[in-house]
Amino acid sequence: IAKDVPQDYLIINKGSKDGLKIGLPVITQQRVLVGKIGEVYDNFSKIQLITSKDSSFDAKIVEKDSNPPTALPSEAQAPIYGLAKGKGSFKLSLDFVPKEKEIKTADIVVTAVLGGIFPQGLLVGEIQSIKKSDIAPFQTAEVRPAFEVKDLDFLFIIKNFESFEK
Repeated sequence: IAKDVPQDYLIINKGSKDGLKIGLPVITQQRVLVGKIGEVYDNFSKIQLITSKDSSFDAKIVEKDSNPPTALPSEAQAPIYGLAKGKGSFKLSLDFVPKEKEIKTADIVVTAVLGGIFPQGLLVGEIQSIKKSDIAPFQTAEVRPAFEVKDLDFLFIIKNFESFEK
C-alpha cells in the first residue's frame, strides 16, 4: 500500500490479525525474493527489502541456463556461496566470494540454505559486475535484484517453512 524508498521498505495491508510475524519471507509469484517482514502491526506490516542496508543473508551462484539451476560449472564442483548484503537505494552486493572461484556477469544468485533465514532456491538477482583484487582473499559482485519495486502489485508471504535456526 506504500513504499519508503530511502529506507528500502514496503508497507502491506496485512498484519498480526492475518497471522503475520517478523521474519517471514516475502516473494513474488515467480519465486523472486523481495524481502522479509520487518515490523508487524494489527492491520499492516513493513517489508524490509533485500536491498535494505539492514539486510544480509546467505546466497549461492548458479548457472544461468540450467533448469533447475545447478552449481557452477557442473554438478561435480562445489557450489559458490557468498553473503548477499543490501546497500540501500535498491542496490545489492554479493560479498565474501572466494577469489579462486570463477564467477561472471549474468550469473544468477539464489538463496542458500546455510543461514536458514529464507527457503533455499529463491531467485535473488543477476550479477552485474565483479570486483576482484590481487591482495584481497575475496571478490565482491554487484547484483541486480530480480524484482522492480514499481511492478510489485501482489506479494506472497511464506508463513511456514523449515528453518535451521532453533
